[in-house]
Amino acid sequence: MNEWLREHLVCPIDRSDLAWTASKLTCREAHEFPVVDGVPVMLRGDVPETHSECPASWKAARAQNPRELVGVPDSSGAANINPHVEKLIASTSGFLYKSLREGLPRYPIPDLRLPPGRGERFLDVGSSWGRWSVAAARKGYAPVSLDPSLGAVLVAKQIFEQLGLNGTFVVGDARYLPFRAGSFDVVFSYSVLQHFGKEEVRQSFAQFKRVLKDGGRLLVQMPNKFGIRSLWHQLRRGFRAPRNFEVRYWSPAELMSLGRECVAAPKLTPDCFFGLGIQPADIDLLPPARRVIVHASEFFRKLSTTIVPLQRFADSLYLEGIVR
Repeated sequence: MNEWLREHLVCPIDRSDLAWTASKLTCREAHEFPVVDGVPVMLRGDVPETHSECPASWKAARAQNPRELVGVPDSSGAANINPHVEKLIASTSGFLYKSLREGLPRYPIPDLRLPPGRGERFLDVGSSWGRWSVAAARKGYAPVSLDPSLGAVLVAKQIFEQLGLNGTFVVGDARYLPFRAGSFDVVFSYSVLQHFGKEEVRQSFAQFKRVLKDGGRLLVQMPNKFGIRSLWHQLRRGFRAPRNFEVRYWSPAELMSLGRECVAAPKLTPDCFFGLGIQPADIDLLPPARRVIVHASEFFRKLSTTIVPLQRFADSLYLEGIVR
């Protein structure tokens, strides 16, 4: 376990200090949390989960048997693409990636829209297999990958080792972050909170504010209910209330209200048009017909910096600001 975690990890239930052993962490109220392959599993068993893999993660962690989790290979291999990434590429990166489930020539690592880092501590909330954490590490940040899926976190750890990068890995819940107040310079989340109920999102944002340092930066991607493809998806389901893990769409006004609860002077910037998860850094991986969508998205994203009303129709928005 690295020293940074020893100093900054706390009980997610009562935020008290933890006593450490190689296989578990225990707080003063006797709440226990397993440690698997050096990864602390800081899930709460007394609250409804937001992710279907939470029960399996907890069971495997308690049994110290992560190999029973689907997608965790015995080794990452020096030159191979981790099979977990190929399996989940469409669900973690978006509809453009459905044709890439086999034979990926490289990991699809997006461009992080932040200035170059100098070792700032970066929390990636809902990191899954770690694509944004890899992007942060390559840009000079010190990433902490947090996800409720033990299998995904262990895969992210393997990928970091495979790529020769340094990272920190925790299994946890965005609503109950297991970190001390003021632990992070940046809190980031992409394609995660859209699956939460709106009160759970507000609960998560309160946690983001708590763990950010004074002057720390928040950058969270959210789906815009007025985006062209977003409207199509809402129409398909008859504009009914979302169920289970379905996407929840937010209006720009709702996002700005959410941002004001957390940061000073929040602002919205367009991430992409015509879908969620469209990343120009991955254009070489896509078939020609889908590259057209990427080019169109980038054209409108850049155009919206001068024709600002266009931003209202971006499917994916970044909510960002500085904590004061």
